[in-house]
Amino acid sequence: MDSKLGLNKMNKTLIALALAAVAGGASAATDFSPAVNGGDNTNAIYSADGANLFLGGRAEFRGDFNGNEDGSDIDGTMADKSRVRLNVGGTTQITDTLSGFGFYEAEQTTKSANDDSKFQQRYAYVGLMGTYGAVSFGRQNTAGVQISDMSDIATYTGDQKAFIYAGNEQINNTIAYTGQFDALTVKASVIAGEEDDSDGYGVSAIYNLPFGLGLGLGYAAGENNNGDADQVIAGINYTNGGFYTGFTYTTGDLDDDNDFDGYEFAAKYKFENNFSIIGAYQNRQVENDDISDFFELTGAYDFNKHLNAYVAYKFNQLDDAYTDNNGKVQDAEDSVRLGLKYTF
Repeated sequence: MDSKLGLNKMNKTLIALALAAVAGGASAATDFSPAVNGGDNTNAIYSADGANLFLGGRAEFRGDFNGNEDGSDIDGTMADKSRVRLNVGGTTQITDTLSGFGFYEAEQTTKSANDDSKFQQRYAYVGLMGTYGAVSFGRQNTAGVQISDMSDIATYTGDQKAFIYAGNEQINNTIAYTGQFDALTVKASVIAGEEDDSDGYGVSAIYNLPFGLGLGLGYAAGENNNGDADQVIAGINYTNGGFYTGFTYTTGDLDDDNDFDGYEFAAKYKFENNFSIIGAYQNRQVENDDISDFFELTGAYDFNKHLNAYVAYKFNQLDDAYTDNNGKVQDAEDSVRLGLKYTF
């Protein structure tokens, strides 16, 4: 079977199953957050006549010292990576069996004292929710992101999802299904790409056992200008009181000629005095060449549920000079990040 025909058939099947799941059921919730498939914290600020309005976001100072996140050298004293993130969303009761929701989030960053013009649309999607799940349409996460998130708890972690388009976050033209069935969370996504060779799909599931252990598995496949790409991603996590740890492994093909592997481990312990310590390790390879290899150690303090301070040290294990994903030779400096974040 032609790969494009097979991909289109799979996309149509996933869409039909997702819509059928939402159409069934006896009731629909209206008190859920509209950030169903990606986005920052939200808070309900208005409710009337079965409709709820949510607002959220963050203001975050981030200063990098010694080296940038990508390992390149900082010419001056500090690189400013500060950002502001805002989101707005809403839910509405349609019938006793159906609710609707919408969500939008954007971020503005500061690159230097004279440049604060960079603006990024992160999420923009709308959807329907019934007893058996939610279907959403727009710019949102693909199915595999929930597996990558199992180890994405530190400052520099989270790139397990980024190998291929069909498994990444904040993707345009995405149709996604999310279902929660007791201890099982199921996600499926279809990318109806605007450009040629840009379609894709993905499925994933996480099962949480009653003693704090979670097991996750996902698969994604898509097209690009250099052939077909696919990805398998697996994860495991464990939670016990203030302790959390997660491990993810992914492997697949970037295109017809290049394969990849990546693994990431992270652990966190939050003390009773609101201080947390986080450790992480990440290694990602393309054709057996390292594209990331680092340890991270982070200390954080929560003043309250809104204000958080942290300092993170990235121990870069790459060679002194390496070639990045764009073919540019980079340094391999360690990086220190100082942060203060207000979440609302």
